[in-house]
Amino acid sequence: MLHLVKLVLKKNCLFTILLLAFAVPCPIAAQHSLVGTYWHNGSEYIPILSETDSTLATVTMTLHEGSSVTLWRKTADPNVFLIPTQIGNAWTDTIIHYYDSIVHTFVAGQEVLLRYGRDRKLEDILLRYDGSSRNERYAQSHGFDSVLITDAKNRICGTYVVGQEMWKITRDSINWYSLLSIRQHHSLQGTPYKILWELDHPTTTLELGDGRIWWYEFTTHGIDLFNGISHFEEEGEDWVEKGELICNLTKDNIDSTMPGRWPEGSAGLLTRGYLAPYPTEVLRLMRNEIYARHGHRFSDKALTEFYHSGGLWYGTALLNAQEPLSLTEIEKLNVALIAAIEKERKTVRR
Repeated sequence: MLHLVKLVLKKNCLFTILLLAFAVPCPIAAQHSLVGTYWHNGSEYIPILSETDSTLATVTMTLHEGSSVTLWRKTADPNVFLIPTQIGNAWTDTIIHYYDSIVHTFVAGQEVLLRYGRDRKLEDILLRYDGSSRNERYAQSHGFDSVLITDAKNRICGTYVVGQEMWKITRDSINWYSLLSIRQHHSLQGTPYKILWELDHPTTTLELGDGRIWWYEFTTHGIDLFNGISHFEEEGEDWVEKGELICNLTKDNIDSTMPGRWPEGSAGLLTRGYLAPYPTEVLRLMRNEIYARHGHRFSDKALTEFYHSGGLWYGTALLNAQEPLSLTEIEKLNVALIAAIEKERKTVRR
């Protein structure tokens, strides 16, 4: 049989090529240039401006703090770049150079840049931002603000329960429902709102259409709402101070096909900017909720009780759990990113 194959190959070069193509794995095609692409992590905007044979020139733009140029070093892998970092201070002559790595890849069909630290652990997720840059003020004047405000609204959107009322916050309005009137298919008219800005960044302050100002804070169960006290300065910026507590809103998941209080942990890739306003104790619950959706049994009784308190979904997940847990690629990255932020806050545990 082997002699027959050799004979056919000698007579037909085209067949030889086809046979080799099926027998030998094809290498991944070389990466096209990233120059002219734009990326963000929910708080920073990063256009890639130019390249040489050995580097990519990028600008990291943080709205409050301005911009800085960074050179990414190319490697033998066209999809992997190195970012230099420095350890040292003005009192010593020794500066140690370290390198984080940036990996260009696709996650569930979405183009991303993944940043890994020196310990090879995920540090950041950069999402592709479609647009065209005109100048360094692009982030502020040509659409990055829409990313920031969308993230801010996505965090508070959802259905909440407080006493005998149900609150539904959408991207446009806040609606109040009486639990009794729901059965009658009747609801109060929604109140429009907008998120106030501090200079060039959204805050945790809402201005309702009737002029009221509310301050909100995330909690382990939902959102706490406070009266906002406005201060007007003759010179300088106006600002809002947190006032008296209005109510505690407990988040419900009745509008989501994904169980849990933070379905976004499994539904799509998270960013640092999106996660930044959450207190550390909420980040821990959000991270472990991803495992809970797969039926993980926690040694921490408080975690077990917390997820059981959110409805029947956790008990169902425990019954259907399979070992080992099969987290999706999106979930694995979100778990790693949340853990990285927790570690930076010096409180990571599980």
